[in-house]
Amino acid sequence: MFTGIIEAVKSVKSIRTVSGKTNVTIARPDNFTDLKVSSSIACNGICLTVIKLDKESFTVEIMNETMKKSNAGKWWNGELINLERALQVGSRLDGHWVQGHVDTTTPLLETKTVNSTLYLTFALPSKENALVVKQGSIAINGVSLTVSDLKTDRFTVAIIGHTIDNTNLPKLALGSYVNLEYDILGKYILHQKDRNSLDLEYLNEQGF
Repeated sequence: MFTGIIEAVKSVKSIRTVSGKTNVTIARPDNFTDLKVSSSIACNGICLTVIKLDKESFTVEIMNETMKKSNAGKWWNGELINLERALQVGSRLDGHWVQGHVDTTTPLLETKTVNSTLYLTFALPSKENALVVKQGSIAINGVSLTVSDLKTDRFTVAIIGHTIDNTNLPKLALGSYVNLEYDILGKYILHQKDRNSLDLEYLNEQGF
């Protein structure tokens, strides 16, 4: 489980695919001193497991299914990746609940800056429109953001200065594909639309 608050942005050092599995080595942030083999880390919002590490880098394994569902298949040596370690029990939840399970990828359609705020507009698949609400939460490349505007086929998020300085979002080119993870509470509610109510028993069963 993650929060969508990015801790570091580091570059891909190597990508190696063997027998349908892709191993990606990423530069290790200086403050990631508690990493170990088997640690979970969100890389551009994808929950991945550390399989090898040293003082300078760590390596994660990406399954073929994840490569197809996320933008990991488009990563290249030198690309900057948003990184977040798993949430610790007792830590403040400054973003929102992010699982690291990418729902889909979508392209960047438009960028504009108004009074030092960067606005990014992304395409929204019509079949997933019900999963996004104005002023609701969404994770883009692992970054917890609030939907500022919503249309039938697109949505917009506002990027504050801290996020501009500490994530890879402002470096996106038009047409770049990002990882999307919709708010897990919204997904459960939509899944339960045929039930009379979303009761406490069901939420407890799902771990809330």
